[in-house]
Amino acid sequence: MKTTKLTTVTLEKSTDVARLRDVAMTLTSVLQFSSFERTRTVTAVVELGRNAIEHGQKGRATFSLTEASGKPALGLLVTDQGRGIPKEHLQPDGAPSSATGMGLGLRGVQRIATRFDVQTGHEGTRIDAVFLSSTVLPAGAQLVDQATEALDALSAKDPTAALNEQNRELSEEITERDLLMQELHHRTGNNLALIAALIRMSKSRAKQDETQQVLTELEVRVGALSKAHELMQRGTDTGKVDLAEMAAEVARTSERAFSGGSLDANIEVTCAELQLDSKLAIDIGLIIGELITNAFKYAFVGRDSGTIRVDVSGDVLSGIALVVSDNGIGLPSDAARPERSNSLGWRLIRTLTFQHDATLTVDGTDGLRVCIEFPAQA
Repeated sequence: MKTTKLTTVTLEKSTDVARLRDVAMTLTSVLQFSSFERTRTVTAVVELGRNAIEHGQKGRATFSLTEASGKPALGLLVTDQGRGIPKEHLQPDGAPSSATGMGLGLRGVQRIATRFDVQTGHEGTRIDAVFLSSTVLPAGAQLVDQATEALDALSAKDPTAALNEQNRELSEEITERDLLMQELHHRTGNNLALIAALIRMSKSRAKQDETQQVLTELEVRVGALSKAHELMQRGTDTGKVDLAEMAAEVARTSERAFSGGSLDANIEVTCAELQLDSKLAIDIGLIIGELITNAFKYAFVGRDSGTIRVDVSGDVLSGIALVVSDNGIGLPSDAARPERSNSLGWRLIRTLTFQHDATLTVDGTDGLRVCIEFPAQA
């Protein structure tokens, strides 16, 4: 007979012991424990529950149908988040009590249970116990159905207790999910920072100008993604990013990435206070990075200084206008249109613009001015 989970009781406060007792009474009845066996088993279950509440900070008791000596039996798994039980208090021939008061109770449960296993440490305690009835019952799905029906009937008698238990289980699941997401975001942030550091290290060792150029462009892109991730984690509104801070960081990353050469270009950023959906904010940040990169590469040929301006205006209700301009050489009349370029940077700009149904215009008569207008987001 395989082990089948039946129900779980959260152990946080003394009132939970009453629910634990009722569940234990119900299931020992289904398994036809004798009156004496039922009293002993329920007492053992309650003892474990009280210990988890009083000494384990918070616990959980999971009941199951399992097997012992080839017969159906009641399984109970009690876990808590306490500091663990000293090993000397778990020895069968040790002192009958402990400083915490847990030793006597555990040994009493151990004498009652058919199987009893304790795993304990600084991270908490896990007690796996099995209780067997002297009544011989056939194993099978019918017994599981009887136990399920009996538990349903118990919940119907006290719907408030059942609802509270469901709410707490849901709350625990949400908390666990949030902790996992926090850990995932933390690792993602660390990985992005590591990638950026490796790119800068590789760039400093690169001998060929073309390699350095590729790594510089990659540094700007990774920097934009890293800043967006940081802002999403810091933001009070889940999924929103402060575009002004995002744009300013992309500009700083670009200046740092392209510094050290003969060109001294200043980047000026003007951005309205905008809290944008993370997808849109990240894409705008990437576009800004690509346009600044293009300006550094092509706008100031033959010059040792220049200015790049980034202006973001509007709002989510009326639409957002992004303008990146420079006071460079502009476009000769016979030059190929940059927005039709097959370079990776311009392909990325065109793709991101298209994804947001935005319009792209380029003016090269007085320096280069690229304007992208994003429609209203409401």
